[in-house]
Amino acid sequence: MKTVQARTFTGLFLMVASLACTQQGQPRKHVFYLHGMIVQVQGINAVSDTFGPYRYTDIVDSLKASGYDVHSEVRPPETQFEAYARKVSGQIDELIGQGVKAGDITVIGASAGAQMAMAVSDQNTNPINYILLAANSDRLEKSFSWKLHGRILGIYERSDQIAGKNYDYWKNRSPDARPFEQLEINTGLDHGFLYQPLPDWLGPAREWIAGKPPGG
Repeated sequence: MKTVQARTFTGLFLMVASLACTQQGQPRKHVFYLHGMIVQVQGINAVSDTFGPYRYTDIVDSLKASGYDVHSEVRPPETQFEAYARKVSGQIDELIGQGVKAGDITVIGASAGAQMAMAVSDQNTNPINYILLAANSDRLEKSFSWKLHGRILGIYERSDQIAGKNYDYWKNRSPDARPFEQLEINTGLDHGFLYQPLPDWLGPAREWIAGKPPGG
């Protein structure tokens, strides 16, 4: 019961904060959310035998509750990695062409979606915000030669056995990514931490979207 009450209070707080931003005439924040591979393969109700259900709708709703204009879709199984990254990069360019400031645009990627976000950051030199959830591994470093741009926040989980490596490699090869911050979290959920809208990553993400450092 306490958990339900806490979630209800948090939801009310976010709605009030969203209304306050709108009333003050602050610019809208645009957030692209790129989900993990399991949703691309299984669809919106994806369930992992290891990590449980991927709560895609809950994640998107949590971002919307913060007052953001959320751009997200369930990618079809046949989606081509590089082509989709170019698509998102083009959508970012369109928003900027419409007068949206780069600082009001954020790409949040989870796992394979975070790797797509990195490909977008390599292509698109606009200084937008990126939040990478569980993106890095030895395999990724050997497979790509990206140089990232924009404001980067890389979040990795200490217990993640799939993509729990820090982002030092990408930080060192991306001099145009400024700032490039990293945050290690420790939920004990392995790769499953990104399957739900946990405060552990969602809180720092909101701070980054607002232009603040995580924990600042």
